[in-house]
Amino acid sequence: MTPEEAATALTTVPGALDDTVAELPGAPGLVAWWAAPEVLPALGGAAHPGSGLRLLDLGAATMLRNRVRRQDLYRTGVSRLRRVVAGLLLDDLGLAPTWAADVILPKADESRLTPWMAERLLLTWVADDDRAALLPAVARLVGPTGLDGEAAAQAESRFTAAAGEKTPREVGVPFQRP
Repeated sequence: MTPEEAATALTTVPGALDDTVAELPGAPGLVAWWAAPEVLPALGGAAHPGSGLRLLDLGAATMLRNRVRRQDLYRTGVSRLRRVVAGLLLDDLGLAPTWAADVILPKADESRLTPWMAERLLLTWVADDDRAALLPAVARLVGPTGLDGEAAAQAESRFTAAAGEKTPREVGVPFQRP
């Protein structure tokens, strides 16, 4: 697949998120997250060529289905998109990040963040085995993402800072997920 073909596929007008997620294959590829300008207005991002949306995130996935279902729509600890969104919504959703191996959200907070994202964000994807080599060229064609800007870096820092200082765990005491 050429970068132009991948960019065209990623800039199709996104459909309903549930339908798009249901279609995700277990193949490698690229994902693009989109949102209306009034959703997370602090973030910028390139305009979608066929709608009023803007690009929040563009990334490569080893397995498209897992990237979306088990990272971006599930676990803040492994998804920069989720960390940035959580950092922007700390007060609005009453989120309380905490430390594990990294800063994460407790399960109850993850459960509030996921529906918020599912109601407001849209997704396009394209399967391609050569995703890592394709990503830089596609990024130049599609444009900057909202996660490329200073507001995203500040939101992610806010998310991490909200967890407070990491306190060392006593030796021999097993970790318990919040």
